[in-house]
Amino acid sequence: MCWSWSEPGVGSWAIGSQSLTSPFILAPMAGLTNWPFRRLALSYGAGLTVTEMVSAVALAHRGPKTVGLLRTDSRLERPFCAQLFGKAPESLAQAAQIAQELGADIIDLNFGCPARKVVNSGHGVALLKDLALAESLARAVTRAVSIPVTVKTRLAWAPGWPGVFELAPRLAAAGVAAITLHGRYGTQGFAGEADWAAIQRLAENSSLPIIGSGDVTSPEEAVSRLRSSGVAAVMIGRAARGRPWIFRQSLEVLGGGEATPPTWEERLAVALRHARWLFEDLGPRAAFPLRTILMWYARELRGAAALREAINREEKVERQLELLEISFREGAYQR
Repeated sequence: MCWSWSEPGVGSWAIGSQSLTSPFILAPMAGLTNWPFRRLALSYGAGLTVTEMVSAVALAHRGPKTVGLLRTDSRLERPFCAQLFGKAPESLAQAAQIAQELGADIIDLNFGCPARKVVNSGHGVALLKDLALAESLARAVTRAVSIPVTVKTRLAWAPGWPGVFELAPRLAAAGVAAITLHGRYGTQGFAGEADWAAIQRLAENSSLPIIGSGDVTSPEEAVSRLRSSGVAAVMIGRAARGRPWIFRQSLEVLGGGEATPPTWEERLAVALRHARWLFEDLGPRAAFPLRTILMWYARELRGAAALREAINREEKVERQLELLEISFREGAYQR
């Protein structure tokens, strides 16, 4: 089935009972899509954000650190989508119930992560080696919760293996509400190019809404992929790092306009806001990840390499932010 999107402000589409008012979604990224980052994406018009992947086993034990990964604000993040990973139907179902108790409106199952440590433990895209197991996991979760369940996956474990085209109808029969397809094989990691032709074939032949993922680097590309591939939505991941305004820009292009570039004042303000929210969320633990995050925003500054070295030498958040602000005030953008 081919899904189409009306222009912004005219309509929406749904994942089960949950309506989305934008077709541009922030991808789940391990260690990155915490609540401060998701909050920024939402403020710029993302139709949905997804938590970083959460271990079902750890969540079933209600470990404080794991529960903290599901931190949100129900006034700002609706619907709230929690991504879980696991390989045992019972623990995955239990974790999904806990996530629903904690406020999740959608459960997303990770059948696609290619990270070595994830795959070596039989999780993520390794599940595509056993489609019957993948189906049983999805069925266990849809039976355990009353909220929509989605699956994020890849084409197959490797070329020549049965994959998403065989799995999709089984997921639909199991009660899954939507599928996100990253257009690479598990064995590819992030090498090569995402196969959007394959994503289009699935979108044209699936009874479920398909969300396309892979190599979306600009608002123009996000809109082009949305319009040409028949997907219900487009997921944006790495291109949103330090550029949360890409969601606003994508909506501008979708509406027939041009993407409005942020001013340097906006870039600095957003970087400082991200830092403040991260510090509020993590406390002193924010100092280490903040080094990486600040460099996302400064990567187009002249002297970015020197700034990176200076920030990496600093342990105090206040000094890191001061260095960033000085660079913005005194520096100039390369483009």
